[in-house]
Amino acid sequence: MQPFYEKKDEEFRCFFSADMTFPAHLHHAAELVFVQDGSLTVTAQDQTKILRKNEAALIFPETIHSYLTQDFSRSVLCVFSPSRAKEYYHLLCRKQPKCPFFSSPASDADLVTAFERMLRYANQSLSVSEAWLNLILAYLMSEAVLIPRDNRSRSDIGYQIISYISNHFQEPLTLDQVALELHFNKYYISRTFSCRLHCSFHEYLNRLRLDFAARLLRETDRSITQIWQESGFESQKTFNRTFRSCYGMTPSGYRMTPFPCSSHPS
Repeated sequence: MQPFYEKKDEEFRCFFSADMTFPAHLHHAAELVFVQDGSLTVTAQDQTKILRKNEAALIFPETIHSYLTQDFSRSVLCVFSPSRAKEYYHLLCRKQPKCPFFSSPASDADLVTAFERMLRYANQSLSVSEAWLNLILAYLMSEAVLIPRDNRSRSDIGYQIISYISNHFQEPLTLDQVALELHFNKYYISRTFSCRLHCSFHEYLNRLRLDFAARLLRETDRSITQIWQESGFESQKTFNRTFRSCYGMTPSGYRMTPFPCSSHPS
């Protein structure tokens, strides 16, 4: 499984993801997920649905969302800048779907084929893969009920915490620092992680750093030393231990594996 990378400069990536699980997160890109087999629990816009074979979810930019695989899932995931969506750019930036989930694809063989083609051409021809993306969006947008974007969520503490960490996870970061920057009590932030994100601050921070590191391992030839430093880890020892705990193998082993295993998506 390929790594998630929640950076604001994301342009276009489409890839296969097995057994996708990842806690609540957000980014400046839009996200499209299509379940090919199994089932995947997706939460977005305070709505939760178990997606099954040939069902999809369209996550608009700056929307908190999460994934959970209880048994097994095989999915196509596309992360793309709104600028890649051509005529849908303004809709993606200014609107949001009343419901981000789409169940109708199950009966539409053309849409199933479109996802397969988008994935197939992702590593062969970016322009062709993007063309399939826009075809998929044309279908989904015709089915979606769009409403004005609700910006009230941006004042929510969960949104602020996730947004701040997503933009600063590569830096030395502590709970005290986050509390100071966001003007919240650190114990309140800690409780927010436990109650709403179902993990600790350090677990969440390490998840983002590991995901970033995993992508660099798969897609670049940078040294492991460069990677753990760029990912925000304090030492290679900490990086190796945390990476093995999550992925079940060393960073060098992950890099050499054709289809790396992961506890998370992307």
